[in-house]
Amino acid sequence: MAGSQLAYKSDSKAFRDKRGAPFAASLLTDSALLLAILFAVDGLGLISAVVLAAYLTMPVDPAGEIWPHIWGQGAFSLTLLISWAVAGARQQLFVSPRKDSLLYQWFGILQALLTALVVSGFVVAFLTPERVEPLFVLYSGVGALLFVGTFRTFVCVALWAIHERGYNARHVLIVGINPRTKRLVETIKAHSRYGYQLVGLLESEPSRVEILRDHKLPYLGKFEELEKILTERIVDEVHVCLPVRSCYEIIQSIAHLCVGVGVSVRLVADLFPLRLATSRVYSLADIPMLSLSTVPENSFQLGLKRAIDVTVALVGLSVLSPLFLLVAIAIKLDSKGPVLYSQLRVGMNQRRLRMLKFRSMVQDAEERRAELDHLNEAEGPIFKIHDDPRITRVGRFIRRFSIDEFPQLINVLKGEMSLVGPRPALPNEVEQYTWDQRRRLSVKPGMTGLWQVSGRSDVGFKEWVEFDLEYIDNWSLFHDFRILLRTLAVVALAKGAV
Repeated sequence: MAGSQLAYKSDSKAFRDKRGAPFAASLLTDSALLLAILFAVDGLGLISAVVLAAYLTMPVDPAGEIWPHIWGQGAFSLTLLISWAVAGARQQLFVSPRKDSLLYQWFGILQALLTALVVSGFVVAFLTPERVEPLFVLYSGVGALLFVGTFRTFVCVALWAIHERGYNARHVLIVGINPRTKRLVETIKAHSRYGYQLVGLLESEPSRVEILRDHKLPYLGKFEELEKILTERIVDEVHVCLPVRSCYEIIQSIAHLCVGVGVSVRLVADLFPLRLATSRVYSLADIPMLSLSTVPENSFQLGLKRAIDVTVALVGLSVLSPLFLLVAIAIKLDSKGPVLYSQLRVGMNQRRLRMLKFRSMVQDAEERRAELDHLNEAEGPIFKIHDDPRITRVGRFIRRFSIDEFPQLINVLKGEMSLVGPRPALPNEVEQYTWDQRRRLSVKPGMTGLWQVSGRSDVGFKEWVEFDLEYIDNWSLFHDFRILLRTLAVVALAKGAV
């Protein structure tokens, strides 16, 4: 009983960490806002460097003004900004510096800056009529290193302070207890700025927990409990600290389970690479690890995806506000009950969210669900019937053109959903998923997805899951853009609507 109470408290704390963080802290750790801040900080640093270089190289003239001299270097300045964005992205400077040291940041800035200066100097010298002075380039480079580096240092320190307060945490489950585990736990606790929260430990020999007695981490059971923990708890990463020679089959099973539901696996570097999913080198401080994952991990593209989500959500909510008012009035006149319907759904890695919709059914629709189960026309765990008697007159219209889904732009703005992704599932549906089907939960759910533009309600559950897994395995921003365009056509034609 004590163990279960401890687990329950741990779950509650994790739940509060994900949903109860102050709004300002949540914004500062949002990938899209972080990307915007880093671009703005770098742009300010580069512009400051150009202004300083122009001032230092301005001809000696008491009546001279600095601005004409700056405009005279406009082509170089613009090329420098563009080159920096490209070179910085290649150095991974526009992702969260969760694990980076300041020295690593400065080294990446220096490398990107040298590339940007060479490219800018070449472009201006050979492709434009503008003449750039070597001294101007030198001063711009030195100034950019100082300004960008200093500004980036302040951003890193601010983000690390946010992580140390427990916001935007990554929930880590450790499998295997040995001296390597102790070192890993000590490293995580010594670097609280990384923002890792330890969920607990799995070990088939409980006596080994004694090694970590001083750290007071919850022991969650033997290796066989992994599947249950992944389905019941918020787990973002599983760190495996097992010797490969004696535990190869166990490690393979752990990797299969985690990769199957889209939870990243971090393997201590002395393990042999497993040919599963996509692997990449990953480090935690000075501990090298191998990461296995089937979900998208391109932080730059994911940041752009989030930026697009926020932009479209803000514009959509502003432009559609008159329509929202008309729909709200129509719903209130048509039937009793609230305008908006809030339903508990399961999002990325078991996170719960309240998905918003315009109410399209009668007020007691959930209570009447049981008496309609025998009419269910859908296979698998989902419930769907044509001509559902619970749907109101206004509800039938707004469902036909997916207007009932528009309030989910609020969920997108909050970061709970994306414009494109697998649809968020009901908790009782998730309980009936097979293990492979749970990989639908490995990415952020979306307002629309590949299955919606491939038949909407005409698609069976198995095909629905296959479409979602295909989307996850082949994700790209271009793919998202195509799905959004196809969604507009499908909705306009009311194709596949219930």
